[in-house]
Amino acid sequence: MAILKLSENLYISPQLSEADAAQAAKLGIKSVICNRPDGEEAGQPEAAQVRQWLEQAGIAAFRHQPVTAPAITDADIDTALESSSAKMVIDIPPGFGRDLLRGDRPELGFYLDGAESFNAASLNGYIMNILGDYARDQTRAHGIALPPDAARMVPRYRYNPDFKSILAIAPGVLMLALSLFPAMMAAVGVVRECEIGSIANFYASPASRLQFLLGKQLPYLAAAMTSFLILYLMMRYWFGVPLNGSAAALISGTFLMCCTTTATGLLVSCFTRSQVAAIFITAVGTVMPAMSFSGFLVPVSSLQGGAYIMGKILPSAWYANLTTGTFTKGLGYPELMREHLILGSYYLLLLALATLNLKKQER
Repeated sequence: MAILKLSENLYISPQLSEADAAQAAKLGIKSVICNRPDGEEAGQPEAAQVRQWLEQAGIAAFRHQPVTAPAITDADIDTALESSSAKMVIDIPPGFGRDLLRGDRPELGFYLDGAESFNAASLNGYIMNILGDYARDQTRAHGIALPPDAARMVPRYRYNPDFKSILAIAPGVLMLALSLFPAMMAAVGVVRECEIGSIANFYASPASRLQFLLGKQLPYLAAAMTSFLILYLMMRYWFGVPLNGSAAALISGTFLMCCTTTATGLLVSCFTRSQVAAIFITAVGTVMPAMSFSGFLVPVSSLQGGAYIMGKILPSAWYANLTTGTFTKGLGYPELMREHLILGSYYLLLLALATLNLKKQER
């Protein structure tokens, strides 16, 4: 095997043989570190044998530091893709390079998250270009003319095998609708009371600020859940989008999302003096960030800096994970419990802030 010089004091090599040990001594190499585990393949010399060859060649400094990658199972791949912590997983089987050089056709696995069809299409294009460039470079280097069927790419998409864009767009549109309209409806709740003067009834009543806000929120919450039901029926029976996951997880998560968005509208109404201003601020503050940073257009994992932070703190981004998980990935409560807890926490926080700031309307 050839010993390759990387710098003045650094060389690398594949598996060392007795001849390689002699060559290393001629090159002036003083120490060798072996990272290959023993028993990796049949006929492989053990580290003790390599040490003996090096000592016979005059190289006494030898250290065996075997490096092994953790075993990745199909369950690990599913977990990474289901949780959206990875958009693509590359599975390189043991002995892939050896089998490839031997002339076999080993399989290289690329697992793509098809729930986001646009992102998956881009990754598929990158994979095709990389494999094509590699094949051309190898054939050019060895002067081999490969037949057309020597290597081929067979894409298989997880969660969206037919690669239908509607399966990726519909859950995102549901997220946008429930981020905007419930918040806008609730935003006019307190402001309208001030404009028509009926807020005086609240000042004179024994009802607490929390009771007043909950009374204002409940009708809009009911309207938001009714809108969700209508949107779901349209997605299911008009556009043919199946619900592969838990319906109960989707309904409970949607309820928490509607609670969060209506609480957002109530909080905005505590700081504005007109219905027009309340609606405008709510629309700009909900739908624009939701469209840009929640993963609807670009995956949150692809964002950087402040945009990535926005994608992590927006309630709509967590609800997008929930809708995609239930509709496309077939997830249920165990996998989506984090999203439920985060949306519930946002609701309690926003409702508490609205309650504390309602007194600003008394001026």
